[in-house]
Amino acid sequence: IKYMITVYKSVEKELIKTNYEQLDNVTIEKGSWIHIDNPTIDILKEVSKLTAINETFLLTSLDEEESARVDVDDDDTLIVLDTPYIENQEIEKYSTAPFIIAYNKNYFVTIEKHNFQLLDEVFRRVKNIETDKHVRLTLNIVYRLSTLFISYLKRINIHTEKLETSLRNATRNKELLSLMDTNKTLIYFSTAISGNKGVLAKLIRSSTYKKYEEDADLMEDTQVEMDQANEMCSISCSVVNSMMEAFGSIINNNVNGIMKTLAVITVVLSIPTLVCSIYGMNFANIPLYDNEYGFYIAIGSGLLLAIVGLFILIFIDRFKKK
Repeated sequence: IKYMITVYKSVEKELIKTNYEQLDNVTIEKGSWIHIDNPTIDILKEVSKLTAINETFLLTSLDEEESARVDVDDDDTLIVLDTPYIENQEIEKYSTAPFIIAYNKNYFVTIEKHNFQLLDEVFRRVKNIETDKHVRLTLNIVYRLSTLFISYLKRINIHTEKLETSLRNATRNKELLSLMDTNKTLIYFSTAISGNKGVLAKLIRSSTYKKYEEDADLMEDTQVEMDQANEMCSISCSVVNSMMEAFGSIINNNVNGIMKTLAVITVVLSIPTLVCSIYGMNFANIPLYDNEYGFYIAIGSGLLLAIVGLFILIFIDRFKKK
């Protein structure tokens, strides 16, 4: 069963996990972390009543085009992050979608609409999750989001290297189109990372995040990872753009090479064709008309001239290259 709502509560350094399909007649303790997967309007309204978090903040998760931002309304805080996910595993296609963090002094809520790996990274990497410490929990999520971007960018770089190998001898547009898809993904990533950097910068400047000195190191590490992801994405964008230009020229050169070969073949074959055409004319004074070996002589002469012509073209081509 795929549960839509998961509630986490840290009790004496142990994380208690409870799954729900609905929240009717459910009481959730203060200090809990509520995670909603594939939300509906009704569930979001129930969570808003249960936690007293601004309903508008929670409904933001239904907008797939929501950009990264921070919004504060009295005790309620909304943080929207752009998160990467795998849209199509077979063709290495990635995209981004909003990940919502909303909290007040009593509850911490996260909402996602796609099968992200973000929370898996958080649970796997963070040893001690304290659900009542909202600032630290937020920073941990943003930190793991940065590392997730870096992980995906590494996979994209590996995919790009494979494309580079196949593009060296490519004459079709398939590989180039795949490179264009990669470039589009990197543009999405670059926009998302820039938005997330803006969110992180705003959080770091806020008084709420400044007052927790024990989280200063985590805050710095998060900023470093975000800068690294941003720089890595910029480099990958530049590399892919250069590759597209270079391999566009390579494909044209490969096609020109094929056309050149076909032109040589056409010229060479035209010589025996010309000889045979002449001897196919219907008049009596044609040379070798009465010779019983005339047919074979004509064919042999045509082939010999074709071979001579081929060597002449090869010699001219090599002479030009020198």
